Amino acid sequence: MDYEFNPEALGDVIRRVHESFKGNLIVTENGAAVSDDTRRVEFIHRALKGVENCIADGIPVPGCCYWSLMDNFEWQKGYAMTFGLIEADR
Repeated sequence: MDYEFNPEALGDVIRRVHESFKGNLIVTENGAAVSDDTRRVEFIHRALKGVENCIADGIPVPGCCYWSLMDNFEWQKGYAMTFGLIEADR
C-alpha cells in the first residue's frame, strides 16, 4: 500500500490534537505495514518514544494500541500486507 514509514508522526499528531482538545488522548491504531520485523520493532520503539515525550510534557495519553495483533484482509491488497504483531501463515 506504499505507506510512509514515519513513526515520529504519532507524537506530532498527539501534540497537534492536544492544542484544541484538552482531555485524555488514547491512540487506538498505530503501526507499520512492513514485512521486515526489525523495521516493525524500530517503528514501535520510535513511535512510543514520541508518546513518552508527550506524556513527559504533560499531555494525558493513558493508552496506546498497536495497529493489529494479526495480519488480516485489506480490500486493496488482499492478504499481501503484513502488519500484524503475529504473522498469519495462510
